[in-house]
Amino acid sequence: MLKNLVINNIALIDHLELEFRDGLTVLSGETGSGKSIIIDSLAFVLGDRADKTLIKYGEDAAEVTALFEVDETSPVIAKLEEYGYGNDTEILLDRKMSVSGKNEIRIQGKTATLAILKEVCSELVDIFGQGQHLALLNEKKQLEVLDSFCRCRSLSDKLQTELKPRLSAINRELKEFGGDEAERERLSDILKYQIDEISAAEISEREEQELALAHKRMVNAEKISVALGQALDSLNGEGGAVALLSQSASLLRGISELDGVADELSDRLNSARIDVDDVASQLREALDATEISPAEVDRIEERLEKYRQIKRKYGGSVAEALKFLAESQRKYDNLVNSSERIAELNSQKQAVLTEMYKLSQQKSALRRQTALKLSQDIMRELNDLGMRGTKFEVRFNEQPTFEQYCQYPSADGFDKAEFLMSANIGEPLKPLAKVISGGEMSRFMLAVKNITALAEKIPTMIFDEIDAGISGNMAQMVANKLANVSANRDNGYQCIVITHLPQIAAMADVNMYIRKFESNGKTFTAVDVLTDREQRAAEVARLMGSIGEHAMVSAEELLAWSESYKEKRN
Repeated sequence: MLKNLVINNIALIDHLELEFRDGLTVLSGETGSGKSIIIDSLAFVLGDRADKTLIKYGEDAAEVTALFEVDETSPVIAKLEEYGYGNDTEILLDRKMSVSGKNEIRIQGKTATLAILKEVCSELVDIFGQGQHLALLNEKKQLEVLDSFCRCRSLSDKLQTELKPRLSAINRELKEFGGDEAERERLSDILKYQIDEISAAEISEREEQELALAHKRMVNAEKISVALGQALDSLNGEGGAVALLSQSASLLRGISELDGVADELSDRLNSARIDVDDVASQLREALDATEISPAEVDRIEERLEKYRQIKRKYGGSVAEALKFLAESQRKYDNLVNSSERIAELNSQKQAVLTEMYKLSQQKSALRRQTALKLSQDIMRELNDLGMRGTKFEVRFNEQPTFEQYCQYPSADGFDKAEFLMSANIGEPLKPLAKVISGGEMSRFMLAVKNITALAEKIPTMIFDEIDAGISGNMAQMVANKLANVSANRDNGYQCIVITHLPQIAAMADVNMYIRKFESNGKTFTAVDVLTDREQRAAEVARLMGSIGEHAMVSAEELLAWSESYKEKRN
């Protein structure tokens, strides 16, 4: 059960610490005082969507911490151990969000992911908000409710995690073969054309680089030619470097007998002249190479255009085009030799579909069996809630044949379930959405939640204004039911309820009054735990809408009646 909740900087709450106990805890207060903010905060720490608009105005971050206590046999313990969070029966959850979008989650003080948080908390708390009224009118949601009561997890897991992936893998491989013979032939022709086109182009990354360089030189041929010509003329032209070096060497040789270093310097100049002459020779060759024939220009342009075409059609680069070629060749080879493999895959597919259909039949039988018990349980619960004579039934679609199932195989089975109800004796059963009123819907949801919580053994149930659309005697019956549910200590139940009804408030084991107040020009939400009888009576009187001594007398009478009811129940 939930033992402690600490809220920091959520909406109108700057800091709030709440202690909870087992039994029935009722939160009441004026509309807009912040009752639902407390539930939203709890939903946030349990893994609900992180809505940055909930962060208190002017603050950078919001944080919620919740402490739960569970029984040693709780399935939550196994999940905590699985993810490395120990096996303590006290579970500490902490979640923080900031205006920058950063989201921090901790379980038992250790970092956790949102997926792990949701999985752990799915067995801790069931929050029923006002929006779930409408959700339950949806047929898909109705099937989910049935499945939450139905013990078909092993069948669902095998269908979802084993057989469905195998079927998908087989279908993917069959798709590569193109379906029927005509489709395979069409795909084979396409692949053959693509393979021939890429192969005939004889592309390579090395040639592409060489062509790009040649094209660059071709575009800049005039600039290159001028530079090479001028450099060559500077070295080998009239008065160029070669002639000047020869002249200098000759002059030094003439004085070699007069100066010992002249002969050595003359040799070095001759060596330099030879090197410069060699450079001039290479410049001449390079200059000759700049003269590209029109035919060569056309060849380079054509090859570059071919590369552009191939890359445009097959991946954007030579590497991707060659990768496409290899993959196409593999697919083509598979198609050419496909008959035997296709027969093998179709045999495997038939076996998987047969097993899926068999498990779906078992799941359907279990659902139908469960639906009978669920119908009886719901009618019993509704009878306790003042809806005597109500008939409830789950109607299923006709079971498809194996051939029909194979057209649209589903890992969820083949069932479609619809909730039918008749709230009045003599009236025929009709779809829930067409016959149920607002007040009946609230009681119906309470009945469903009570039953599914028992099946799932969820220790904490939270109802955000379960009293919508009900009043008078019906309100008292709902209060009685909530008291009965929360008194089920064997299952460790704890009910936390937001209400506007005096009957429910009077039935509470703990009353919390939510109020708003202003301080220094700002608005805040606070919670007062009503510890004495007079405070509780005043709140019940306020919910009755009465004032004065008579209101307090009526409130006292309602509190006394509620206490008497709980004593008799125990």
